[in-house]
Amino acid sequence: MYFIDTHAHIDMLKELTPEETVKKSEDEGVKYIINVGTTIESSRKSLEFAEKFDNVFASVGVHPHYASGFKDKEIKTLDSLIRGAGGGGRYEKVVAVGETGFDFYRNLSTEADMERAFSSQIELAIKYDVPVIIHDRDAHLKTLEVVKKYAGNKKFRAVVHCFSGDMNFAEKCFELGLYISFTGIVTFPNAGDVLNVVKEVPLERIFIETDSPFLAPQAKRGSENYPGYVKYVAEKIAEIKGLSIEKVAEITSENAENFFSLIKNN
Repeated sequence: MYFIDTHAHIDMLKELTPEETVKKSEDEGVKYIINVGTTIESSRKSLEFAEKFDNVFASVGVHPHYASGFKDKEIKTLDSLIRGAGGGGRYEKVVAVGETGFDFYRNLSTEADMERAFSSQIELAIKYDVPVIIHDRDAHLKTLEVVKKYAGNKKFRAVVHCFSGDMNFAEKCFELGLYISFTGIVTFPNAGDVLNVVKEVPLERIFIETDSPFLAPQAKRGSENYPGYVKYVAEKIAEIKGLSIEKVAEITSENAENFFSLIKNN
């Protein structure tokens, strides 16, 4: 049995070094980690980790918080990061673009800037035939509006990370071919609608993630989240669905391996 943390920010951890993070996560049964960029700088870090650790893969992108500074220069930089040192096709350890999307909770960028950055990064992902990692906070309708423009493209595939919507939103995501990913939120006492979504959605359409260092599971509240805690997300999903944790680990890992082409790249 092993787990895959499909969304972590190792570069943001303060209590563990990258080396300690990877080793401790392996000890907890985490086979692969996808480190996700939020800025150009963190995207470069993500690439560094992917090159340094065999079981770490990179996603490069610019978070909606920083969309106001997303210009042609940033697009070109992300493009070059995806190509890597070889400069030809996609560097195999870059497995996604993002995280990108909308954040209407903090509104640190304008909606227009967020949409422009989101669309540009979707088009970059399509160019290199990799998935998009979507950040959607309080922006379900706008997220769907943009995704619909690309849903017919055979090379477009995406996941709504840190899923926080209800079953109606989940169904609309599935209709557009999206996957959804759950974090430690599922373990919180106030998880609400998310628990119903976990119960109802097919296991074959979901991933598990930590979003570390954020959203530590309830059993570890107050401590810094890291990829090793993804097992708590799997445990809660297993409990809600009446399945074994082994089954949840098996199916969500298979989902992630296929979606992000992790086996082919390792």
